[in-house]
Amino acid sequence: MDKIKIELGSIQKTLFMPVWARAIETKKENSVLTDPIAVDIINSIDYDFSQMAKNLKEINLIAWIARCKRYDLVIKDFLKRNPEGTIINIGCGLDTTYERVDNKKVIWYDIDLPDVIELRKKFLKETNNNKFIASSFLDPIWFNKIPTHNKILIISAGVFVYFEESEIKSFILNLANKFKEAELLFDVTSPTGVKIANKVIMDSGLDNNTYFKWGLTNKSIIEGWDPRIKILNTYFTFKIKGIKLSLKNRIMGFLSDAAFVQYMIHLEITHNCYRQA
Repeated sequence: MDKIKIELGSIQKTLFMPVWARAIETKKENSVLTDPIAVDIINSIDYDFSQMAKNLKEINLIAWIARCKRYDLVIKDFLKRNPEGTIINIGCGLDTTYERVDNKKVIWYDIDLPDVIELRKKFLKETNNNKFIASSFLDPIWFNKIPTHNKILIISAGVFVYFEESEIKSFILNLANKFKEAELLFDVTSPTGVKIANKVIMDSGLDNNTYFKWGLTNKSIIEGWDPRIKILNTYFTFKIKGIKLSLKNRIMGFLSDAAFVQYMIHLEITHNCYRQA
């Protein structure tokens, strides 16, 4: 069978790193996460993964898997509270979260750039409850496609770090202006984490156009952007049940979490209660 040719921009190609990690994890015995679609994707596309196979370390792969598990847990909790809620997946890439958490009632939107959505359609299909939107997430025109009568959770994994802090601030404020009640889950990294991540990207064979830009110095900065923003929770990458690491990498993971190198923030956007500035 002929393999699928890949025509993506530089940043879009970074979507293959978490797909690769999920495929590798799926093939393990007693895997933390099972994703047969990721295995199919890796086997079906015309892309050279030799650099990733050679240079990506255990802790890099497990970090992506741990992030997936955390997102699944937060989403399942949201759907327990709001079974008919709406979830918006920003920068969906070839993500398969919907397939893992679908409760048959959720309304789900996957958003990414047009070239990524075209690739996505080769492996994943739209349904009545799962729609694809081809757009930059920074272009607020897509907001008008989202019904606002249900509770909303917006998720984004491995996306915001590729943009400047000012762009992310503007985006979140636009969300606050559009959606009166919403939650937002996304990952961040410190300035030190930016340096580490860019080394991983370089080792993966990707070019410097794909390097991280945003290094968050202190999460409290985000609440200071607007009184409608409240941090509900902070999740550390390696503090999740089930992941397996060597002793050396357990120590590295502990130090990473302790230093806020890479973690996830769960926000609430609300107009009901303004906090004092």
